[in-house]
Amino acid sequence: MYLKSLKAIGFKSFADKTTLNFEPGITAVVGPNGCGKSNISDAIRWVLGEQSAKALRGGEMADVIFSGTDGVRGRKPTSMAEVSITLGDMDEENLKAAGVDLSFTEVTVTRRVFRDGGSEYFLNGASCRLRDIQQLFMGTGIGRNSYSIMAQGQITNIIKSKPSERRVVFEEAAGITKFKQQKKEALRKLDYTEQNLLRLEDTIREVKRQIGSLQRQAGKARRYQKIMDELRELETKLARHEFDTIDVELQGIRKESEHIRDNLENHSAGIIEEEAALKELRQTLTELDRQISATQQRGLELKSEVEHHENRIQYNEQRMEELHAQHADAETDIAGAQERRKQVDAELEGINQQLSDSGHALDRARQHVTEKRGIVETAESEISQRQSELHETNNEATQLTQRLTGSRNELNALELQKQGNAARLEKLSAEKIQLEEERGKLETSLGEFERSVEDDSLHVETHRGTVEERQSRLSVIGTDLSDTEEELDGLLQRQAEAKSRKDVLKQLIESKEGFSAGAQTVLTQFDSAIGSLADQIRVPDEHVRAVEAALGANLQLVITEQPQSADQMLHRLAQGEQGRASIVALELLRQRGGAIPPADIPGGAVHALDIVETDVRIQPLLQTLLGRTLIVDSLETATRLWRISPGRFDYVTRQGESLSQLGVYTGGQGEGKEHHSVLARRNQIDELKVQLNTLGCQIAESSRTKGQLLAEQTELQATLQNARDELSDREVAIATRKGEFKALQNSRQVLEQKIEAVIFEVQNLAEQGEISKGKFIELNARIRQMEEKDHQTQESILGHETFIQEQRNHRETAQEELTEAKVALSKAEERESSLQDQKVPMEQQLAELQRTLERAQQTLSESSERKVQFESQNAESRREIERLRVGREATSEKAVELTQDRNKQAADAERREMELSDKRNSLTEMQERKGEIEVEVTQKQMKQEQLVDRIQEKYDLDLREVQGDVTTINITADGQTTTETITTEESIAETEVSTDWGTVRTQVEEMQSKIDSMGPVNLVAIDEYQEVEERFNFLNSQHEDLVNAKTELEEVIARIDKQSREMFAETFEKVRANFQKMFPDLFGGGRADLVLTEEEDVLEAGVEIVASPPGKKLHRIGLLSGGEQTMTAVALLFSLYQVKPSPFCVLDELDAPLDDANIERYVQKLKEFLVHSQFIVITHSKRTISAADVLYGVTMQERGVSRIVSVKFGSDNTETPERNGDLQTEETPAAPKKDNEEVFLAK
Repeated sequence: MYLKSLKAIGFKSFADKTTLNFEPGITAVVGPNGCGKSNISDAIRWVLGEQSAKALRGGEMADVIFSGTDGVRGRKPTSMAEVSITLGDMDEENLKAAGVDLSFTEVTVTRRVFRDGGSEYFLNGASCRLRDIQQLFMGTGIGRNSYSIMAQGQITNIIKSKPSERRVVFEEAAGITKFKQQKKEALRKLDYTEQNLLRLEDTIREVKRQIGSLQRQAGKARRYQKIMDELRELETKLARHEFDTIDVELQGIRKESEHIRDNLENHSAGIIEEEAALKELRQTLTELDRQISATQQRGLELKSEVEHHENRIQYNEQRMEELHAQHADAETDIAGAQERRKQVDAELEGINQQLSDSGHALDRARQHVTEKRGIVETAESEISQRQSELHETNNEATQLTQRLTGSRNELNALELQKQGNAARLEKLSAEKIQLEEERGKLETSLGEFERSVEDDSLHVETHRGTVEERQSRLSVIGTDLSDTEEELDGLLQRQAEAKSRKDVLKQLIESKEGFSAGAQTVLTQFDSAIGSLADQIRVPDEHVRAVEAALGANLQLVITEQPQSADQMLHRLAQGEQGRASIVALELLRQRGGAIPPADIPGGAVHALDIVETDVRIQPLLQTLLGRTLIVDSLETATRLWRISPGRFDYVTRQGESLSQLGVYTGGQGEGKEHHSVLARRNQIDELKVQLNTLGCQIAESSRTKGQLLAEQTELQATLQNARDELSDREVAIATRKGEFKALQNSRQVLEQKIEAVIFEVQNLAEQGEISKGKFIELNARIRQMEEKDHQTQESILGHETFIQEQRNHRETAQEELTEAKVALSKAEERESSLQDQKVPMEQQLAELQRTLERAQQTLSESSERKVQFESQNAESRREIERLRVGREATSEKAVELTQDRNKQAADAERREMELSDKRNSLTEMQERKGEIEVEVTQKQMKQEQLVDRIQEKYDLDLREVQGDVTTINITADGQTTTETITTEESIAETEVSTDWGTVRTQVEEMQSKIDSMGPVNLVAIDEYQEVEERFNFLNSQHEDLVNAKTELEEVIARIDKQSREMFAETFEKVRANFQKMFPDLFGGGRADLVLTEEEDVLEAGVEIVASPPGKKLHRIGLLSGGEQTMTAVALLFSLYQVKPSPFCVLDELDAPLDDANIERYVQKLKEFLVHSQFIVITHSKRTISAADVLYGVTMQERGVSRIVSVKFGSDNTETPERNGDLQTEETPAAPKKDNEEVFLAK
């Protein structure tokens, strides 16, 4: 693989499209400083993926785009930069490893950047990523940071860099760069996998906790669903039975409604006939009213027409008076217009005469102007010809003056150089003395610095012990703080659980959970309800079960003061069908009850009233309910005491078992009974309050302990940080002093070099003085010849200027006469224009007068015609007024006759309406009865709708669809229900089959009570439990997959580390052996070695360089001179090339610090590597240039824009195009140009 070509456009100083074609061997790039040579190296580095603008000698990436040039013809900035490199003889295996699975022998890599920050990469014209480019060259020795591209000054960075940074080039040579990238990716994945494992384990713990809770909720939900299914079946059948019963009642009501409807129809027919006759009579009255109104309206219209004609006569008379006045005005206007027209005709005739005279004068003025313009143009032609000759002479004089000035400047420069050299010699002498003094001072400072660094190192060791002691204490505090935080979290969790439990219990109490629907309705809707009995009493925990067993359903008793309130409550419940409730009126119990004498209470028993706490007004009720109730330890005790006094007391045990006065035992345990205990809830709330107070104190104590630990931790961290900072400052100070010590050593070396440079410069100044003397004599002779020629040129210029001045005077005189002629012509044109301006208004005025005469005459004609018209209209109106008066009298007589007839018809209509009113009253009574029946039907239907709505709302079932079959429901003694569905025919055959719907209703209420007693049920828990269980299994499988993935990643990392260690160690030993051999070859002796800074792990070890040039001791590389450092770096670079040759290398002024002898060795080594590598060398050295096969010259003919010229040499250092030894530059492209592309071929 080798670099075949480089194409750049808009990259830095290469504004135009430029192509450089390379061939195997050494290609040298030369040119003056600042012409853009290093931009070629930057272009290669940039296209290979360099992301640091600083590495490309810029501030930002947009700086690589051509920024334009200054000047009148300056270039504009380009919008983008593009660089492409083509690599030939590619290896298909490398391409496949890079993801390019094609058989390419050439690969072209292109990078493009835009000013808006956008960047693009292309591989053989196909868009790709930066990562693809880096992967393509990874491990090949080619890359932006590899040793194949040595930018200007970068060679010494290998020497000056830290050992850990220096190992990068060894990794590139060993080919483990791609392994490092793979390891980095594997570590990232491993970290991501471990984080996922932690999150997954937390999730699994949380899901496992949820499974236990959901399992209990799902079991409760299944029991709830079973009861609800039975309840839905029974309640639906019961509602359908009630629905059918209402249907039967509705059939009887509808029959009565049909009978009433028939009577209404017959009665309504008679009323309709009467109403029809009355309607005809009313229509007759309406017609009479209409005729009377029309007659009256006609009379008013006739009156209005009379008034209209009278107003018309008055209006016409006023208009005739106005027409008489207009006639007089028109006659006056006609006379005035005729007089004015005569005056305008006379003025217009005078203006026409003046225009004729002005035209002759204008022609004479124009002829005079033409003659004068010809004279001026002749003079200007003469002046232009002589000025051209004068310009040529001036150019010759200017060129002569410039050459004369240049020679004089060279003479002055020589004189100044002579004076400067003298001053420089004096300054160099003083500088040499000063440098020798500074060298002595440096020797003294070096000794003092060495002693100071030893003292500071001792103080640092002491301070490091203090830091370690504080770190140990901080670790102990961290452990204590973790324990305290864990304890505090546990307390907070217990507090949250207690608060949640208390809130749930409060909610159950407030919502009357466990109470019947009727009791809940009364307690929430009536202010007169004091509360339930359970709300008014307090019982110790150990007696809760006993008291609940003794009171039973009486705990739900609603307490009120007055019997009337109880009556209202029960009435409301009955009306709304909102359930049943038991209510106690305290007023009825105030005279009842009495305490049992203590002597009558048997031993081993406790009176229930003694352990129940309540208000005084509730005592009579408790006396009634618990007055004969005793609490004992067990049923055996109760049985014994009952036998002593049979039927006298009720006995209950603390476990809730009972023995009544009738001798009936009651006991057992209901499912979930403790949770639904009405009395226990309040006791539990009190216990939770005490528990919350205790937890609050414990949390406060833990918080204080945590605060103290945090304060101590913060203080220790602060002091530890201060101690670390102080330790770091001391270490930095020591490092700084060591750096200063090295700097002093470097300064001493620099001083010695400066002294040598001063001596060398003194010798150069002496040689320059001899050369300047001969040049001074030559310049004086040249200046005298130029001064004589300049005198002759000035005399010729003076003659031309005199002739031009005379012609200019003649031209100015002719110009003045031409100006006067133009002024006269302008005045004549203005006079003619003024006359034309006066003529146009007069012609317009004359036309206006003619139009005024025509309008006035027309007005006279129109006024005469309109006067005749008005007189005719007045006569017609007077005749019409007389006719209208006769018609108005006839209309008045007809209106009187119609009014008399209308009054007779109105009396008949009133009589008929009274008869019709009686019939309507009878009809109304029948309609009211019909309305009552409809209301009753509506109520029945509403009951049916309520049944339908209740079943629809509760069970999402349409009650109307539950029909067609006959259902028989049997309820066994243990409360189990059996439902049998038979057809209608079977029900007729088995007449004895029937259902006790009262028992069914009771069973429904009991099942509803069971549902209510279960409390809140999470029906979604069944599905949630199944989903959570599936999720738990899925998470476990994922956990197993992640553990396996983590193991695999760890194994991959281990394999990468093992292979990287082996490859690095093998490569390091080879490079080390090559370096030990290469160093003496380049230095002509001496020895050098490479040492790993850490032998335990070679992947973390840095590389230290130890070198000893001929005649010097073995010491660190930083103590060598600049040239020695460069040669050492070159030796290391060539040692790397021997192990892993790079396909091509770019060396930017690598030989700049080297002398001729070292350059000779350097060039010889380059030639040895030509078998494996291709070299592009940027250099100023003639010896390096002479070794090149192809030479590219970089010039800047246009300021700010780089151009390329190329030369190819034969093997005998002569040019192949021509063998005469002359240098040939190809300034034109060898291939056809496309779109302003500059192509330079090195053949």
